Amino acid sequence: MKFIKNHLFLISLVMVMVASTFLEDILYGGVISLILLTVCVCLGLLALSIQRHLFWILVVFSLLIIGFNYITIGVSTRDILALQFLSLTILFIIYAGLFFYLIMTTRSLSFSDISNAISVYLLIGIAFGFLYSFIEMIHPGAIIYNRPESSDISGDMIYFSFVILTTLGFGDILPVYKLAKVIVMMESVLGVLYIAVMIGRLVGISPTKAKEK
Repeated sequence: MKFIKNHLFLISLVMVMVASTFLEDILYGGVISLILLTVCVCLGLLALSIQRHLFWILVVFSLLIIGFNYITIGVSTRDILALQFLSLTILFIIYAGLFFYLIMTTRSLSFSDISNAISVYLLIGIAFGFLYSFIEMIHPGAIIYNRPESSDISGDMIYFSFVILTTLGFGDILPVYKLAKVIVMMESVLGVLYIAVMIGRLVGISPTKAKEK
């Protein structure tokens, strides 16, 4: 059951990452994106249900953030949109931290741990995408790229986030605001360090420890 929950959560993250680019240009794309995020959060809660001392706190916190985004989904003011993006950033960072904790405290390597490691990487990319969207909302023009005025920015920012996280640097989207530049530097360093730390952690789990468990 744990294997299924973790892999379903990973699949939902991939769907959010891929679909966000296409949904921003279609009618009711924002609603569909929020539904996908809701499914993703629910699956994340199921995967984290083993953390009994934090589970219900996480449930309440997740419901508050997702509920706020549903309530304000029809509001298009910059302040509300900025709060939406900031709340989602915080939520996904918390999930990334909890899954990272699970990986670092495991005593035996399983397919669920590998799935969790990939999920953390995707969570980081999506969280930073929402963070860039927040920065663009509070400081228009902080990140320069070509887009229609009426389109949603979250899909483009998630794409930009993964370009930075993987240190590809295509150059089609450029940060010009100082805060945006700092966040870009932090994410690029985090992307490299995470891969190094995770490889060391997964390789360092010895068969002896697995037998002890």
